[in-house]
Amino acid sequence: MDIHDIPVEFVDQIGAIKNISFPQQGHTSLVVKIETRDQQFIIKKTEHGLFNEWLSEEYKALQYLSTTGLPVPKAYAFHIQDKSRWLLMDYIDGISLRHFLACKPNLRDREKVISNYGLCLKQIHESQCPVGLRKNDQSWLDMMLMKASHNLANYNVNGTEELLIRLKNDRPKPIENTLIHGDFHTNNVLVNYNNVIGIIDWPRAAFGDPRFDIALAIRPKQDVFDHKGDKELFFESYGRLRITDEEYRYFQEGLYKFF
Repeated sequence: MDIHDIPVEFVDQIGAIKNISFPQQGHTSLVVKIETRDQQFIIKKTEHGLFNEWLSEEYKALQYLSTTGLPVPKAYAFHIQDKSRWLLMDYIDGISLRHFLACKPNLRDREKVISNYGLCLKQIHESQCPVGLRKNDQSWLDMMLMKASHNLANYNVNGTEELLIRLKNDRPKPIENTLIHGDFHTNNVLVNYNNVIGIIDWPRAAFGDPRFDIALAIRPKQDVFDHKGDKELFFESYGRLRITDEEYRYFQEGLYKFF
């Protein structure tokens, strides 16, 4: 992508572009950093049916979330062009928590940032859910299982028909819903000087089961929640509830495989 590929309405809104660059990329979209004379922006572009749907949902969610006080990027515009979707939003000057931990910070900094990560999720779950994200009277889990079935039938996902049947038959006991991120993990939390300064990638924001966020938040990867005590630090700061191993498996190793 170069400057001439960017939708003209984006350029009209932000002004003359001085530079474009390509930060660390995700798996679902092309991410471009845009610099003008006075400000920096991010443009996300998708070209796939499922990812296009997610980008559209993220644009709507960011608009709703702008009133919550959470550190989310401001969304400016959404553009549809043939089979492509484009989202223009603020750039947040931080690095992902996963990248921070992979750089092997000293123990004090590691513990502080993991503690702040737990506080960040607590802040999300204690925020009032915007009315626009309370989509209907259908339960969140029913809606997610319906989407899982749709994704299994139409897209390449990691889940299987057998797994989906088990998820439908062995549901966890319901608990009180909260505002949830829906994809809360260390790649989607931005930090600077050990503090959380941004939360990105909100297409699955909803009034839903907070255990889904928790399960994704604590999943171990190299240098991430693979140290003794990491989970305890997280839960001490989060402080709302803990999930069982069975609940972790249901959400992280089960439902998430369809998204």
